[in-house]
Amino acid sequence: MTAHRGPGSRPLVLKFGGSAFADLDGFHRVARYAVRRGTEEQRPLVIVVSAMSGTTGRLKQTLDAVSADPPADAAAMLLTTGETVSVALLAAALAAEGVAACPLPAAGTGLLAEGPADRARLASASPEALFRALADCPIAIVPGGQGLDSAGRTVMLGRNSSDLSAVAAAAALGADTCELFSDVPGVCTADPYLVPEARVVSKISYEGVRRMSRHGAKVVHEGAVDWAERAGVRLLCRPFPWSGDPHGGTAVGPGPESAAVVVHQGSDVWCFPTGRERRAVGARLRAEGLGTTEFDTAGEPCLTVPAGARGVAGHLRTARRLDGLCLVTSLGADGLAEHTVVPRSDAVAEARRRHALLYPDLGTPRPCVPAPGKARSAHSDVLIGSSPAPRCENKPLD
Repeated sequence: MTAHRGPGSRPLVLKFGGSAFADLDGFHRVARYAVRRGTEEQRPLVIVVSAMSGTTGRLKQTLDAVSADPPADAAAMLLTTGETVSVALLAAALAAEGVAACPLPAAGTGLLAEGPADRARLASASPEALFRALADCPIAIVPGGQGLDSAGRTVMLGRNSSDLSAVAAAAALGADTCELFSDVPGVCTADPYLVPEARVVSKISYEGVRRMSRHGAKVVHEGAVDWAERAGVRLLCRPFPWSGDPHGGTAVGPGPESAAVVVHQGSDVWCFPTGRERRAVGARLRAEGLGTTEFDTAGEPCLTVPAGARGVAGHLRTARRLDGLCLVTSLGADGLAEHTVVPRSDAVAEARRRHALLYPDLGTPRPCVPAPGKARSAHSDVLIGSSPAPRCENKPLD
């Protein structure tokens, strides 16, 4: 494979989520697909990779076993290793296909960030480092969700931020599209692992998908949508393996809104004495890169907070957690949101009920059918083994 260097040969930016690497052969499948795309389109490739599915969660579990509140820079150093492993393995798989690829560290991405090291905010994206890599080989492999801070240290752009890396790279390189591959067939009207009736949205506006993400849906990273809209980059959300179906996937750009249901499974519900305090805490958490949703229930001001997030306890001293409860949000195509708090055991049933209200004609074609069962990679323990230590209680020394 050789990369075409003529006029108009903007690099093709492809991002592969952790589900693409559920087994080691996934690296070969991605490598073969990348070689085919590069050959067909005669364009250099920038491939952004996530950690193997389940790896970052296992690393965090191990970190929590050592310290209940680890330093942000230590957390970032550990939690970014999963993507680094994926970069190296994909480079090896491409070499097995006879294609030279340039595996890049965070320092080679051109992404600069600021803020807490384990959930830094992407501040700028420069194309020079990527163009230098592509001058030497037709494919550059980028670790998703990583950047450098002002001191030159590797920082993490928050969880699930490989989308952000890919879109920022596409914007910096002047690409007009960025393709995001995952384990679902596109942007769906609900999480298809929870709501089997969910359907694929063939086309949706930047604001439509941003609103889903802002309310907790695991669709496209909210920051990635912001970067895409500012740069005019169209996002193509597709399943992998990708069949090339011209009617498949979701195009994100100028377009319509869409109704959806979101289950805030990974967040706890906290109630505050006043709405003013709730708003202040929500603003501080969002400034630190944590997604929150503000709502009222039974006349009380409440906020969702990602469960187990580092450093949030100090913000929640006057709040109380509603144990065993989960927020379900209905998003109307008109932009309105309706929130309901239910027992966590009832959340899926409530989501399906609300989805049926939004889409009473469930016979509409193109149901959103994911791969059977979302499972972590059998190799997600490669860095820390299969038996993490019990959670550290931070007991004082005798």
